[in-house]
Amino acid sequence: MIKFFRKIRKNLLSENKFSKYLLYAIGEIVLVIIGILIALQINNKNEQRKSENKIVSILKEVQNDLGLDIQKSDELIAYYKTQDSIINLVKADKLTYDDYKNDNQNALRFVIMDAFHMKIHANGYTNLIENVDNVPKKLKVIIEPLYEIYIYNQYEIDKFDNRLDLITDRVMDELAKSKDWYYRLLGQPQLEDEMIDFFLNDPYYKNDVALYQNAGWINLAYHVTVFRENAINAYKQINALIESNEPLPDFIPHNLVHLTTAQLNEYEGTFKVVKYDGYDGPIPDLNYKIQIQDNGLVGIMNGDLEDMDYYYFETKDKIFGQTDIYLKGEFVRDSLNEITSLFIMKNGMVAHLNKLETN
Repeated sequence: MIKFFRKIRKNLLSENKFSKYLLYAIGEIVLVIIGILIALQINNKNEQRKSENKIVSILKEVQNDLGLDIQKSDELIAYYKTQDSIINLVKADKLTYDDYKNDNQNALRFVIMDAFHMKIHANGYTNLIENVDNVPKKLKVIIEPLYEIYIYNQYEIDKFDNRLDLITDRVMDELAKSKDWYYRLLGQPQLEDEMIDFFLNDPYYKNDVALYQNAGWINLAYHVTVFRENAINAYKQINALIESNEPLPDFIPHNLVHLTTAQLNEYEGTFKVVKYDGYDGPIPDLNYKIQIQDNGLVGIMNGDLEDMDYYYFETKDKIFGQTDIYLKGEFVRDSLNEITSLFIMKNGMVAHLNKLETN
């Protein structure tokens, strides 16, 4: 090919066709430039593809970190919920001598002397921020949600995690300095009377119990719940952005059955609270509206949009919370297969609701 072009140039020059040669030379230069531009474009696309593949790999690392922390957050919330139930008994003076005497699992004696720690995995996020200039435009939408998780949420979690360490360490240190029986707490299957008297009656111990509850269930578990919700949403968003074909893992709440819009219409309506299990007092006038939103069901109590329940379906009539791991419910049907009532477990209570007639 090169010899061919040389021959053309030689013929044009020998025939004194300079103008034609000039045009030919310009054309040859243009072709070379076009070739270079095409090569650069191909090279740029290859580099962009490599860069995007690297970012996708980092996002998968972020997903893995989020998955680990979502599962850990479930354990933490469950732990402090159990601690909270014991602490409420302590504060209400509901525990007895026999309860402490039979504390074989050490749950009562050490209720505020231990803590469940959650150290958030952030290696993937750190790696992403270090490569943020290379993040393709279509993937940049995930940066802000992750920033909220790893800056704001993590700050609050670390703060109250450290606060709990200070409380538990101080409680044990003070007991070790003031109670000659402290060292025997660990090894004895049964508490001594003096120990039981302390746990039942010492007012400063109850102050520490209140401090522990505030740091643990009221604050740490709350902020972990917010983190969990944001982490679940970010996990799903990454799945969509990288166009993953992998099914969502079990620890990510999602519909176990998928219903059509026509099927979802069956559940819409207003339900009235008629009973709370274990509560004999007067029932407040509460209406619970079930409606369709974003191809799913939501529940709104007395029009409070700030306390909206988001549901997934476990079976056709069984629902559970998208973000609240303790929120569960079930619709009840009559002999004609029409929904007549609903019961919901929320905030530790089970509410029974009847569907109101619609005109």
